[in-house]
Amino acid sequence: MAGMILGIHSNVAGDEHGFTAGHAWLTITEKGKTTFYGLWPDAHPNTVDNGDDSDIRVGMEAGDKAAASRYYKLSDAQADHFNALMTANVAWRYTNNCSSWASEIVWAVVREDVDADDYLGIETPRELGRNILLLEQKDPTSIHAPKALRKNPASSLGSSSS
Repeated sequence: MAGMILGIHSNVAGDEHGFTAGHAWLTITEKGKTTFYGLWPDAHPNTVDNGDDSDIRVGMEAGDKAAASRYYKLSDAQADHFNALMTANVAWRYTNNCSSWASEIVWAVVREDVDADDYLGIETPRELGRNILLLEQKDPTSIHAPKALRKNPASSLGSSSS
């Protein structure tokens, strides 16, 4: 699995966007192929209600343009941890939405806080996007130059409930 790159993305960034605007998602790129992961409610018009199955959807953001993105090179242990998290049965809720979920997955896998907390503690894509841009100003990344691995990335892995 060496060579996997995790991306976190938002299609909005900053207060000029409404509180409920936008969407956030994750990507995994390996051997030039990118897979998109997002958390979507069953009631969204772009989804099919899948009942009690996980609200993690694959491929829905393939045509979306990100306003903010950040990338991380994963160790084999981190890649395994990410893949395990993607098999979890996760439910979309207002308190567990696309931006909070993406932020929590990045924390669980690479231990970087990409904050999504907006007003009243509700996580939003606009706040996630704003914080991605702040992180990128200090330490820029790209798909071709992802954030380097920590010296011992597997030691910080723990179980995480999404």
